[in-house]
Amino acid sequence: MKRLKDESGQAVVLTLLSMTVLLGFVAFAVDVGLLLRAKRVVQTAADSAAIAGAAELPFGDWLAAARADATQNGVTDGSGGATVAVTNIAGPSGNTNYVQVIATQPQPTFFMKMFNFNSMPVSARAVAAAVPSPACIYTLSSTTPNTSDSPAGGVDVTGSADLELPSCGILDNAKGAFALHVTGGATLKAKAIGIVGTDTVHNGGVLQPNPPTTGMTAVSDPLSSLVPTVPPADYSSGCLADPKYGTGTFTIGPSSPSGFVCYTGFSISKGSPTINLNPGLYIFNGPAGFNVASGTILNGTGGVTFYFVNGASFAISNGAVANLTAPTTGTYKNLLFYQDSGDTAADSFVGGSVGGVSGIFYLPAANLTLANGTATTFNVDLVVGSLTMSGNATLAPYAPLSGASVLSVPQLVE
Repeated sequence: MKRLKDESGQAVVLTLLSMTVLLGFVAFAVDVGLLLRAKRVVQTAADSAAIAGAAELPFGDWLAAARADATQNGVTDGSGGATVAVTNIAGPSGNTNYVQVIATQPQPTFFMKMFNFNSMPVSARAVAAAVPSPACIYTLSSTTPNTSDSPAGGVDVTGSADLELPSCGILDNAKGAFALHVTGGATLKAKAIGIVGTDTVHNGGVLQPNPPTTGMTAVSDPLSSLVPTVPPADYSSGCLADPKYGTGTFTIGPSSPSGFVCYTGFSISKGSPTINLNPGLYIFNGPAGFNVASGTILNGTGGVTFYFVNGASFAISNGAVANLTAPTTGTYKNLLFYQDSGDTAADSFVGGSVGGVSGIFYLPAANLTLANGTATTFNVDLVVGSLTMSGNATLAPYAPLSGASVLSVPQLVE
């Protein structure tokens, strides 16, 4: 009988082979774990960069903002083989208020180097969009209106005024029982309403949601850090005297959309003149302000901004026709009426028989009265000290028309 060969030592060989395979799996698991961790880091950088880019769309520096943000999160374009590709893309219905970020960064390997894999590229993609702010009306005054007729703070909607904001809300810093007041057949409907004080609805007033949220914490000015200050040198000297326009047709304003013109006062008297406004910035310095009489036709649809300082304010009378549109680009993008934060003079827009007004009213310390406006279309967002609406004024939000408004907020969508 043939003797079997000595098989001693085979278990050791098999054990060593098994340990080698096991260690290979452990090494693979370690590298995969490191790659997954790197993926989370790169995805975080891409998400944050996309949001930062979308936030800067209104100001034009979205590319630099996105890449700077990615750097803060550990992925620097052009450094160590990393890339941060940032593009402004179109979303649904051709909306171009989207920023896409694709971040790629090589991740060094450890055990996989034995298989000639010294590093592996890790990529992540994110898309953010500038969407309208949850609120399109802010009343910033923290005063307490003493009666239903007080315009000193809050929101007061009377007469047949119709304020319907199904896509956005109202934030009201006023205190007391008349912080929000709806009466006399007026309608106020919004997606949401928040008030520091409480509400009073009577005499046929309609309020939705009812009840609103009361006792909220006061909100800060949403535009204080976003809107540029008009340089004092633009109005400290050399402002023009009141031209006092009457009958006739006049074309006035800056010579270029990036320019400005300053007036110590500006009045348009009766006589039904037509005033055509060149695009640009119109500064009103002093208490004489900007006064437009009934019958005036005021055209400024190429992108105009009215700035009020040192006690200046505006009063547009009933019967004036106003066709006014805020600029969609440039330093004062989206701002139609802009009043200095230290200027508390009250403003009024009593509307007219026809017309269209589009833009942001930024009057952080002033009361704004919107009234009448039979067929005037107010597509506006309001950041004001307080708001009074009466007559048959109707208001709709501006942000859905403007896309990346300065009142927009960035939001991840992919």
